[in-house]
Amino acid sequence: MSKYDIILDVYENQSISKAAAKHNYTQSAVSQTIRNYEKEIGLKLFKRSKNGMEPLPGTEPIFTELKNMRACDERIGQIAANINNLNSGFIRIGTIQSIAYHWLPGVLKNFSSEYPNITFQLYVDSFQQLTEKIHKKELDCIFVSQYVAKDLPCLPIGIDELVLVTSLDHPLANKLTVSFADIDGQYFILSADDFDYETGKLLRMNHIIPNVRFRINEDYTAIKMVEQNFGITVLPKLLLHNIPFNVCVRPFTEHLRRNLVVAYSETPEPTPALNKFLTFATKGNNECKLI
Repeated sequence: MSKYDIILDVYENQSISKAAAKHNYTQSAVSQTIRNYEKEIGLKLFKRSKNGMEPLPGTEPIFTELKNMRACDERIGQIAANINNLNSGFIRIGTIQSIAYHWLPGVLKNFSSEYPNITFQLYVDSFQQLTEKIHKKELDCIFVSQYVAKDLPCLPIGIDELVLVTSLDHPLANKLTVSFADIDGQYFILSADDFDYETGKLLRMNHIIPNVRFRINEDYTAIKMVEQNFGITVLPKLLLHNIPFNVCVRPFTEHLRRNLVVAYSETPEPTPALNKFLTFATKGNNECKLI
């Protein structure tokens, strides 16, 4: 119980005894609360009269503001209760393009049907930008590769495969599968996440050096450049699901798979809404599956 409630009860009932009884306090404790607050603001608020505790002249604006402060306290309590009861909430999600296009919308649709008052803000960006944002506390969770989230707590959501993308008339399109050695020296379209993550690591391990012709920070534009025969690229299979481009997709004989996860920060502690969403997205509570 805040001091504002006690002081306002004295003001509204003009009685210390009634305020004490309402809050199960002693009368001396109520009197002490009033004295402490008067000392805090440097002004007496009440005088005793035959009518009880009367506000001193000129103090009405103070009691008006105390009522406003009490209303704010009550509103904050309601908001906190709603969040704890999942009647409201706000979650900031970061995701890579492949998950944003082909998996996350279905998850959000199913989750929102059960928790319609939880709202979302969605960012689609590169691995580097997403990890920077979550470390800066600008995002609550990110859907990325486990390779990216090594220093964050994370939960698995599925497995994706990295595949080769070529134009229809590229020589490698004639093969049913390709190997790392096949792309050594080939004209290469470098997409959003550069060679900083799984693709780059695997190429370096196998001493493969593609001939980078273009660097493009958006995956679908990279695919369009491949379609026009500017070079080849390596992209996640999930991103290529039902794409409107005339390209050839070939798996690697080395099978370049990556684990996809939802990562989050342990500080500050995840809200009830975020905890519920993380559970929903990772525990099979929805019908959306990664291909």
